[in-house]
Amino acid sequence: MGENIGCMEMRRLELPDRSQSKMLLDDLVVRIPTVAPQLVDRPLVLYGAGKLGQLAAQLMDFLGIPIAYAIDRSPPANNLLLDRIPVYLPEEAPKKNHASHLVAVCVVVAPYTPIQSYLHTMGWLHVRPFYDVAEAYAGRVPLNNGWFAGALNTNDREQISRLLDAWYDDISRAAHLQFLAWRVHREEWLFSAAPVTIDNRYFIPEVLSALNSEECFLDAGAWRGTVCQRFLIESKGKFEQIVAIEADKDNACALRDWVKSLQPDQKNRIQIRECALSEEQGCFPFAHGYDLTSRLMPKAMGNVETFTLDYLNIPCSVAKIHLEGGELAALQGGLKTLKRYRPILAITVYHNCDGLWRTATWLMEHLSEYLFLFRMHAWCGTGAVIYAIPKERQV
Repeated sequence: MGENIGCMEMRRLELPDRSQSKMLLDDLVVRIPTVAPQLVDRPLVLYGAGKLGQLAAQLMDFLGIPIAYAIDRSPPANNLLLDRIPVYLPEEAPKKNHASHLVAVCVVVAPYTPIQSYLHTMGWLHVRPFYDVAEAYAGRVPLNNGWFAGALNTNDREQISRLLDAWYDDISRAAHLQFLAWRVHREEWLFSAAPVTIDNRYFIPEVLSALNSEECFLDAGAWRGTVCQRFLIESKGKFEQIVAIEADKDNACALRDWVKSLQPDQKNRIQIRECALSEEQGCFPFAHGYDLTSRLMPKAMGNVETFTLDYLNIPCSVAKIHLEGGELAALQGGLKTLKRYRPILAITVYHNCDGLWRTATWLMEHLSEYLFLFRMHAWCGTGAVIYAIPKERQV
């Protein structure tokens, strides 16, 4: 586990049609993956002191893994990460560490390949994405963004091939292949006319053009209200209701504080449910206190009450579901609701192997007269979102 990956090259491709996308899929299938998680087997340096760098530092703290320092082209004003870990400009880092230290790249808002190439050019020998490092400790922390798909088998190939036929547009085919290339081989594929869009996650043009002033917006996995706030902006405050579901205790508290800060005409239309969505009701282990990565997790120290979407019977017309890997289970527990209210859906699929094809296949098999799109909103195989738009709401 954890052999260093050589300096990668970004593969640049034209937007594929159905036939071309299947040829590219076959290229992924026939090659044997040689990548694996990366244990911290040498002193650790973080590249990037932004949000992901902060999360990385917190998780390493929990694991008891020390961080030597961080490097960043735009260090924080106090030159500290979490107010205690030194942050240096790349050129200021001790050159004697280049061969001995492991650099974990904590950036997903830009391509990984140019960053890795830049660090190799500076002399750093051991460079990996942070999520590859975190995946080596997946049983101890709830973060699961770094999973490896492994080799695709015959059934995987058949199921994915059907999806490549079924996606609404060539951009979706390109995005799905880009996602697969990273998850299977840790390769960065870049398609012309199919950019990774960082700033419009959940609110792509096809969704925005379908919105009206009577929406009931379900935010499942609402965290601290960031997406709800974006919905307020995009809807210009014209909506019927927002239902925000958040299971983590700390996040739910922050979510309530945010709602309290709003004007009465807005906060009176927002309902918060402190629970988790799943395919069954009960009380299940939940990893509280991990910020964005808190989730249902076997053997977690805490617990949370779970409900099915059908039990809650929320009359949602737009639903964003981001549950750190619990998305398919939540959908399965809400089939009657989905069929009754036919909401616009935005579903994250980058937290586990359900995202390869199972979640999309379930949606396409159970929701008739929908358009299905796949978009990438971050790099390193993250930010993958499936959008489902009822045909009657297409503009």
